[in-house]
This record gives sequence, structure tokens and C-alpha cells, in this order.
Amino acid sequence: MAQTFITSAPTQFNLIEATVDEITKAFEFGALTAEELVKLYLNRIEAYENAGPRLNAVTYINPDALKVAKALDEAFQAGEIKSPIHGMPVLLKDNIDTFDMPTSNGSVILKDAIPPDDAFITQSLRDAGAIILGKASMGEFAGGPYSTLDGQMKNPYDFIRDTGGSSSGSAASTAANFATFAVGTDTSTSVRGPASYQGLVGIRPTTGVISRDGIAPKNLTFDTAGPIARTVTDAALLMNELAGIDPNDPLTPNSEELISEDYTDFLVKGSLKGARIGVARDFFGGDPEIDALAEEAISTLEELGAEIVDPVNFDPEFLEFYVENGTPNIRQIADYRFQEDWEEYLATFGPEVPKTVEEFLEIYETEVSNSSLPPAESVIDLLERSLDNSTDDPAYANLLENVLPTAAELKLALFDSFELDALVFPYQPTFAPPISNPVYSVEDPDFVDSDVPQSAILAGYSSPGFPSMVVPMGFGSQGLPTSLGFLGRPYEEGKLISYAYDYEQETMLREPPPLLPALEGEEFEYVTEVLALGEATDDTIVAGELTNFDGNADTVVADVGDDLIDTTAAISGGNRIYGGDGDDTILVDLNDEAYGESGEDVLDAARGRGGNLLSGGLDDDELYATTGDRLFGDEGDDKLFVGEEGDVLLTGGSEADQFWIANEFLPMAPSEVADFEDGVDVIGFKETGLKFEDLSIEQIGSDTSISVGDLAVATFLNTEATALTAADFAFT
Repeated sequence: MAQTFITSAPTQFNLIEATVDEITKAFEFGALTAEELVKLYLNRIEAYENAGPRLNAVTYINPDALKVAKALDEAFQAGEIKSPIHGMPVLLKDNIDTFDMPTSNGSVILKDAIPPDDAFITQSLRDAGAIILGKASMGEFAGGPYSTLDGQMKNPYDFIRDTGGSSSGSAASTAANFATFAVGTDTSTSVRGPASYQGLVGIRPTTGVISRDGIAPKNLTFDTAGPIARTVTDAALLMNELAGIDPNDPLTPNSEELISEDYTDFLVKGSLKGARIGVARDFFGGDPEIDALAEEAISTLEELGAEIVDPVNFDPEFLEFYVENGTPNIRQIADYRFQEDWEEYLATFGPEVPKTVEEFLEIYETEVSNSSLPPAESVIDLLERSLDNSTDDPAYANLLENVLPTAAELKLALFDSFELDALVFPYQPTFAPPISNPVYSVEDPDFVDSDVPQSAILAGYSSPGFPSMVVPMGFGSQGLPTSLGFLGRPYEEGKLISYAYDYEQETMLREPPPLLPALEGEEFEYVTEVLALGEATDDTIVAGELTNFDGNADTVVADVGDDLIDTTAAISGGNRIYGGDGDDTILVDLNDEAYGESGEDVLDAARGRGGNLLSGGLDDDELYATTGDRLFGDEGDDKLFVGEEGDVLLTGGSEADQFWIANEFLPMAPSEVADFEDGVDVIGFKETGLKFEDLSIEQIGSDTSISVGDLAVATFLNTEATALTAADFAFT
């Protein structure tokens, strides 16, 4: 009977801070399923959201999350992996439409408002195999970290501290490890601000890179969704599925040639070497501890090879108008479009949802104001102001035609004059402040307030908007995290990702909240590599039936005897298999290497997913391929069979071999034959009904192509077409 021996150190899995790569590896080795992963996250939500500190970070849980996860597990087992984020639970900010859950926009008035369909990015995530775990809480109407639906959202590092707004729940949930990552939206700072207060990675891309279709508008002049994650890598993976062209968003077609095909291509160590990084000194001076962390971060950038340009100061008039005094005016004038955009969005809902700003104001004033969670003054102010203003106002036209383009020109001129690749600065001038809202406020004598202008204006308030991202920069003496901010030129998200990644990999300053420890079942070990060793008998060595042998990255040595070796139950494959002496049957699936050695062996990948290497050995062997496989007959009179999909390399060996290049069906892609010997080997067409006269044989360079009609079925390398005759073919 075969035995197994562990040949690698066990792999430790910790749900807290688990990355996409770590989760996927656990999937691949059968140590975890997406269904189990969802249950683990739901346990944390139950412990820390519904009980314990009650973070108020999650508004809705998808009732079908476990069912979706189970279906994705089945697809994963079958090799139908939709994307690198297949099986990853994600929380969406509750202004992003989902056909199966309400979209509240943080308002109790919309607590039961289910949209007619998914937002464009929601559908994109589902198509990528992500699990929409639920909806993250948000500041009402995309403001603050408080709402009439959820109340006050709490910072998981200190329950009396602010989370930042308005993607409050998206950030708090990610920091608390309630999901793999989350999606927020950013009008001025609503992704990066909460991410910074909770030590996360947040990306605000150029407006128009991510579709806004199906997202409740705050101000469509500036609005964009963006990823919130615990690592730059996971943020880039999420960014891949969010970015894209959507005909229903008029801005995204303008970005078609500017959106990167794969943002993970920018995850390259050494990216900072030679980069000119400007230090925006205007945003220092808010808190001595934050400034010290920023100085340390800048030193690290320089050590990594960046050319530091310090200082880079904005023109005082620019700061005064666009940052210090101009921010409220710019936002308020831009908000002249709010009523029009909001009511157009409301029209997509059924009759049970109010359709006008006036109706919302009336409900707030007559019902919600008297409840235990009254509306914030800022919400009422936004709605009232929207009734008094119009996009017909000359001030609005001036904003779009002059003010914002001028802001963009001034920022680009700054980049050009200093020849900058990016700007860096402490993203927040202070650590998270104490909570203050209509029903719950706290005093914290240790909080250091600041009059330093917030840097968020740099990215949001210009057209088309400048991309910006934050990455963990460390912790202050009170245990609160903060972040380093990067700002780039329009559509240079990838460049910022590369710099943030280089900095992150050098520093690794992200740490989970100590107030939310691991729960039972969140930490475990699993085995990745074993040796399955047969005996001098007829052994049966099947993945999943021997202790620790799962057929993933394992080694099998069958020894003598007529053995059956089967790794088709594996998830990721990648095994090395040695049949030994005897007539062996070896069934493989994915990326396996199988060697029959001596004996008349059958090496069969026909039911597999491809990428296998099959080598028959010393005697007369049969080798069966699926697609992307490599077949080597070696010695003996071997038979090599191509699968329906084709695209196989066949190398027969030294004796009389049979190359069955079409079996029952013509292959969808041609295969290559490396060592056909005219007059010795045979080219086979099995059960296809074809005859020699049906074939087209053509010399292409030093190779010979065989086609049936317009379909090429095989290329014979270094073979003369004129040498092939009917005697070289077999038809059955």
C-alpha cells in the first residue's frame, strides 16, 4: 500500500489580513473554500458589527452570499476560474446599485429601495467571480461618517474616533477584516480619507476610468468609485475589475486608450529608482508625529532610488483660492447639478421611492428629525441648497469652463516646471479626530487639531481629475494609523501604483486593529507538498484518498507493479509523477509532469485542463492529450492522441509511432509534431470519415502544414511536404 510523507513545512493561514494570493493558495490546496471563507467573514461581522463594539460598518448582508460562494467553489474545482479575484468576498459602498439588495445612500428613507439592476461595476465584479458579500455603511448622501440609517460609524483602532467619510463602512470593514476588500466612492476625499484614518490602501483614479453607472450621484463632475484594500497588490487586482469602458457613462469612452489592461503589471520592485518625486510642503505642519512619519517615508523613497524634489510649493494664490477659501465655493457651485442628477437617479426606482428633493426634505423634517437618528445639518443643507440653485446659473458655467480647467492647468504646470513624476505628502494633517455627530460626540484631550489645508482638493477638484492614492505610513503614539499620499498626472494611476508598491514592500507598515482579535477557526495550517511512495505491488494512488495527498504540487513515485495514479481531483495540479516498472495507468489534470518509465503505460490527460507533460518511457505507450499539453513517446512504438481542442506538441521518439492528430472531431487549433519519420511513423485520423484526398498538405518554410478545408489541424516541423504520401496516413 502506498504511503505519504510530508516534504514541505506547513503553511499557516490567518484570516486577519489575508490577501488575495494567500486566499487563492488556500483554495488551490483544498484547505479553504469560498463558502468557508464567507462564513469566517460573517462570523467576524456577527462578533464585531452586530455585537461587541458595534462598528456600524455594514448596512446589508447579501442573503445569497453562501449560495454564490458554493457555486463559485464548484466552478473553481472544475477549473473555471473567472479571474484572480474568483471567490473573494467584497463589500460595496451603499450607494452602488445591486439588484438583490437595497441601495440606501445612507438614508433611512431608502432603507428598502432595491434598484432595478446592478451598477456597471457590480456586474463587472460578479463576472470576475467576486462575491458581493453585502453593502458597507456610508455617510448620508456621501458626507461624513454618520447616517440616519446606521448612526455613527466607528474606527476599529479606537471606538471613539472618526472613520472619515463618506466611504466609512468600506474602510472600517476592510480594516476590521470583514471582507477581502471593499469598493468606495470619492468625490473629494471619500476613498482616501477613510483609508488614511484606518491604515489602508485607497485609490481615487482619474474620473472616467471607472463607470459611474448605477452609483447614486453626489457630484458627477468629480465622482468616481475606487478600491479600498489592505495591500497595494489587492487594490490593483480590484482596480482591474472596476476600470473599464461603459457606454452608459459618457466619460469612460474618452478613457478607452488610457485605461491599463492590467494594473498588476505596475507591481514592480525598484519602480521608484530614478523617479522624480516632489514633496508638497504646503500640507505639512498639522501634527508633529505625522510630519515625522512623513519625513521618514520620504527618506525611504530616496533610499529606494527616487530623486526627491523638496520643497515643491504651490503658488499662494492657488492655495488660497482652490484649497483654503475656494473649496466650499467650488463644491457648492458644483453641487448646483445635484437636484437634477439625484432626481434622474431616483427615477430608476419603483413607485415606493420618493422621486424629488422636496419629498426627501419633507420626510426628514416631519418624520426623521424626531427619530433617535436625526439627519445631520449638512444633509438638510445640501438638499435645501439644491432647490435654490440651477445649472443655468452663470457661476456654474464659469466653474466648468474656466475655474476647473484653470486648476488643472496650474497643477499640470507645477508638474512640468519641476519635471515631476508624482507628488507626495502626508495625506491627512491629523490622526482620526474624536467622533462628533448630531446624537453622539466625545471629547478627546489628546487630539491635535490643525489648520493645515487638507490635500484632497489636489486630486478631486479639476477636470478630468488627478489620480491619487494613499498607502500606510505608520502609527502614532496613540496607536492610530496614517497614510502617505501620492498624486499623479491624469491617467497615470499605474505609475502611482508602482511607487506605492515599491514603498509598501520596503516598509510593510500595515497592521490590523488589536481591538478586534482573531476568532475561532480563523487560523489553521495546511500541507502543500507530499511524497506519495508506492510499494512493489499494484498500487492505487488517488488524490484525495491518501493522507495529505491532494494532487497539488506533490510527487508520486509508484515503484514496480501495474499502478493506477490519478490526480484529476486536484485543484491546481503541478505534480511530478513517476510510474516505475510495470504497466501503469496515469490520469492527470493540470500542469502535471508524468513519466511512465518502463512498461506499456497509458498516460491520459484527455479529461484534464491542460498544460501537462506526458512522457511514455521505454516500451509501447499510449498518451492522450487535452490542450496545451506536451506528449513525448520516448522509446517504443507509441500512440499519441490529440484532444478536441488541439494545440498539443507531439514528439514520438525512436521507434514506429502513431500521431493521431484528429479523433472523432477535427481539433479547434493545430498541433505541432516534432519528429515525424517518413515511412516509419503514421499520421492518424480516427473516426472522422476523412480520406487522404480530403487533406491539404502545404510547405511553409521548413515545416509542413496539414489542413482540412480552411482548418489547419497540424504542423509537422522540419518536414518536406512532398515526402508525405497516402502511405503515411491511417484513417479509421
